[in-house]
Amino acid sequence: MTNLIMALGGVIQREMDTLKSVSQNVANANTTGYRATRSFSVFTASMPAQGTASAGIASRLSGIESHQAINSDAGALHFTGRQTDLAISGNAWFVVQTPEGTRLTRDGRFRTDAAGQLVNQAGYPVLSMNGPLVVGNGTFTMDVTGEVRADGQVRGQLKLQRVADVASLSPVGNGLYSANAPLLSAERYVVHQGLEERSNADLAADMVKVMEVSRHIESVQRALSAYDGMLNSGINQLGKE
Repeated sequence: MTNLIMALGGVIQREMDTLKSVSQNVANANTTGYRATRSFSVFTASMPAQGTASAGIASRLSGIESHQAINSDAGALHFTGRQTDLAISGNAWFVVQTPEGTRLTRDGRFRTDAAGQLVNQAGYPVLSMNGPLVVGNGTFTMDVTGEVRADGQVRGQLKLQRVADVASLSPVGNGLYSANAPLLSAERYVVHQGLEERSNADLAADMVKVMEVSRHIESVQRALSAYDGMLNSGINQLGKE
């Protein structure tokens, strides 16, 4: 009897995880370079062997696992006109150096520090093919391949990478992502100077999802309460007999 209660509790927890994910998307609908996450469920329980009895709905519910994946679709490009703002079209990521190691980002709202290095909002250096990208403190231009020129000279080549498996990406905060899969040199991309990439979150769809999940949680809670009441009545009746 308690198996069904635990299974329904698991359903509520999975839906709470989904609600958290969707709410995060809504909160970051205007965050530059944000990649929305999507929650989905996978049925992992094996079917009962021939000649054995199924454990019923509790077994089926307990065999569902919740997973999350990052939406790799590109966000809309927005013109800013600032020379340090960069955006990418295609399967490529900027690479920045953090105290925890290199991280990926699509947030191209960069700036220059006192040493003339291109850095992100947190002050982490943006990498070129040969270390931190130094663009100087004057005017510079960047072409569609990521090559930087200043004062008529090539200053470096922006380092851009792609991941072999998008599912391996994990957000680590501040618009940065870590990858648990090999990183490869980016191909078939275009770098845009003076533009930034908006969040790829679908605000309208996510708001609808929030309402759907909230209502489902409420319905499961009512079912759980009703089942608990039935158990309580049954136990009391047995006690009277």
